[in-house]
Amino acid sequence: MAKITLTQKDLPNPNDFKKWLEQTEKRHSTINDLFNLLRELVAFEQEHQLVSDIFYARFMRGEMGDALPFIKWAGRYELYLEAKQELAM
Repeated sequence: MAKITLTQKDLPNPNDFKKWLEQTEKRHSTINDLFNLLRELVAFEQEHQLVSDIFYARFMRGEMGDALPFIKWAGRYELYLEAKQELAM
């Protein structure tokens, strides 16, 4: 876990400190979202014996049909990709 040590001479001003806290909270929230999405994806993968990236490619080509569980799986996979990209920034 990252540790930040501040001394009297390098204390941030209140606005910068507030911005740091907001950024930390947002990143923490995104990480939690990513883990929750991963749990859901693993459940779909185990149920259908298919990894999500291969499922998604087949789904996008129309090979998987349009059953509600598959639509949900595809949506969760898209959210996962977005959260992963957001963390990479």
